[in-house]
Amino acid sequence: MVAGGVLAYFALQTLQQWVPIMLGLAAASMLYVSVADLIPGLHRRPELQATVQQVVLIALGVATIWLVGDLAHSH
Repeated sequence: MVAGGVLAYFALQTLQQWVPIMLGLAAASMLYVSVADLIPGLHRRPELQATVQQVVLIALGVATIWLVGDLAHSH
């Protein structure tokens, strides 16, 4: 674990330009997994109230991510 931490520390210094790409890939993977799990759940509950609730929750999630990103870039 210590060897991996030291290796990552020095590798990060030389591969700094790859960090945004790797973060994008990690985020895309997480989105895929969450959507792949979310969509079948939406199909099991087709009533309008459940659909509206899911859309509102998704919108709140997107808004939260946007807000955190906006706050992080403003400082």
